[in-house]
Amino acid sequence: MQDYILNLDKPRKLKFGFKATRLINEKFKGRNLTELKDEEKVEFVQEEFVFLAWVGLTWEDPELKEEDVERLLDLNIGEEYSQTDIANIIAEAITAHSGVVPVKKKVVKTIPSEKPGKSRSKSA
Repeated sequence: MQDYILNLDKPRKLKFGFKATRLINEKFKGRNLTELKDEEKVEFVQEEFVFLAWVGLTWEDPELKEEDVERLLDLNIGEEYSQTDIANIIAEAITAHSGVVPVKKKVVKTIPSEKPGKSRSKSA
């Protein structure tokens, strides 16, 4: 599965597991998070993405506070990201980790087996 990284004070990997999903559901009761990638349907305002970023980052750093994430995001606005860039990275991570975006499967190339006594080369 693809990693979703926010380069803040250091590269920080977003992860939306069961705990993150529960916290998001508690905060945004009844809102469909799978619509985050659908620009027509998205109803989240920019400041709500700070909460989503915080939830996605606390698995790695439980001491991280929402205000810390907001400060780190603000430091990188205009330098590394726009607000829209951050919102898109978070939205992609949430949809991928929820299983909405299918994980690319390895393509296995099969080679037909040769039957004994038959050769693939043409005779002259």
